[in-house]
Amino acid sequence: MSRMSLYVAAVLVVLWWAAGTLGRALPPTQVVIQAGPRGGSFDLHARHYAELLSARGFEVAVRNQDDSLRIIDRLDDPASGVHIGFTAQRVDPAQHPAVVSMGVVELQPLFLFLRRGADAPATPAGLAGQRLVMPPRGSATAQATLDLLSRYGVSMDNARFSFLPIGEAADALTRGEQDAGFFMLAPDNPLVRRLASDPGLVPYSLSDGAGISRQIDYLKPATLVRGALDLRRPLPAVDVALVGAAVNVVTRADIHPAVMYALLQAMNRVHKVQTLVSEAGDYPRQTGTVLPMHPLAQEWSRNGTPWLYARLPPSLAGLIDAYWGPTLALLALVSAFGSLQSVGGFVNTVSFGVALQGLGWLQRRIDRGGAPGRSGRWLFDLAEPVVLRQGKEQLARERLERLRPHLRHPGAATPERLEGTGTSASAGASADASPTATATGSGGANAVPAIGHEADAPVGAHAGAVATVGVGAAAGTIVGAALAVRAVQAPES
Repeated sequence: MSRMSLYVAAVLVVLWWAAGTLGRALPPTQVVIQAGPRGGSFDLHARHYAELLSARGFEVAVRNQDDSLRIIDRLDDPASGVHIGFTAQRVDPAQHPAVVSMGVVELQPLFLFLRRGADAPATPAGLAGQRLVMPPRGSATAQATLDLLSRYGVSMDNARFSFLPIGEAADALTRGEQDAGFFMLAPDNPLVRRLASDPGLVPYSLSDGAGISRQIDYLKPATLVRGALDLRRPLPAVDVALVGAAVNVVTRADIHPAVMYALLQAMNRVHKVQTLVSEAGDYPRQTGTVLPMHPLAQEWSRNGTPWLYARLPPSLAGLIDAYWGPTLALLALVSAFGSLQSVGGFVNTVSFGVALQGLGWLQRRIDRGGAPGRSGRWLFDLAEPVVLRQGKEQLARERLERLRPHLRHPGAATPERLEGTGTSASAGASADASPTATATGSGGANAVPAIGHEADAPVGAHAGAVATVGVGAAAGTIVGAALAVRAVQAPES
């Protein structure tokens, strides 16, 4: 195959492969973030992320759902089109193999607000028999609340539970239609501030926070300190002991690197600051995640965003990242193939030069009256096919034909046997010529000069042939000399 044919074939292979993988190389036309109910912390975080991703050139859509526990199920389904979501509940990784974590971004406290004026119970067990409101049953708040109350013996059998959209639940509590309300929200969420500022409500402090965290593994102790919301009143008036769930940002395992790096940058920008229940730098973090971390996210935590994705538009970065490795490998393969062809040509040239030198030594030996012997026939048998296959120069063929009468034997190769056609019509005639005439070059005007007397030939008679095989002959001189020594030392027949 010629070098040009190889290049054409390589280009066709690359185009075929690139067409099949282009969809994976380019980032999605729209990034979808699945959040919880409107006004909740998941929703607020999702909209912050969307703003930052849009600044990087992505089109972003935020979808809301009240049953935030099912966000991860949307990520499991590739047909849903969801790329990013949140969890704040217990998750079994074996049930969600297509979903990975990008890190923990905050501890989201579970707030319990009671109607002011009623005697606060010593423990949540005292809520039995009361009216309790919370977001829908499929929400992270509802799951954490039911898990917590069950440890204190409070259930639907001995209390009245209402599950309402988050805004309606807050309104029902402030209107006095409910005795207590549970809300799992970031402490700086506007809804938390609204409820904490309501004179008819008071936040409840869970003194058993450490014990609760031992009973319910996804809930951890937290404290909202006095005056954290407002120092003038202050709000809260005393430290409030809470428990909270770690919020994980989760994505599909096959998320595009451009989207992932932009998301990690957004998470870092939004969550690295101090909050009302955490110190600056506590989040985002990659420990305590509910799902395995994406390998590229782990690498990002050590080395930051790769240059391609930090400096180039997402589509261009994705294309270069996807194709530069295979392209370099293909170019290396083409180069190696070309090098092998060059090596093959060099080997052929050297072998032809060795054969030519061997024939020259053999001719000089015969010119001096020596017999070719067994070693000479062995050398001729090796050189003849090389010359007939590779040597188109007249000089090489002349040497071959002059030696053939001295070395013909039943097993010798012939041009007809090697090339399929008679390339040397003088072979039969040369067989009838005398050895002396062949060796000395006497035979009339049409006689070919003896190989040993090439210097007497007209200048330029063999110049083209010598120039053509000069490199190979020079390279083969050393090997030819070794063959000569071996032939001299070999026993004669």
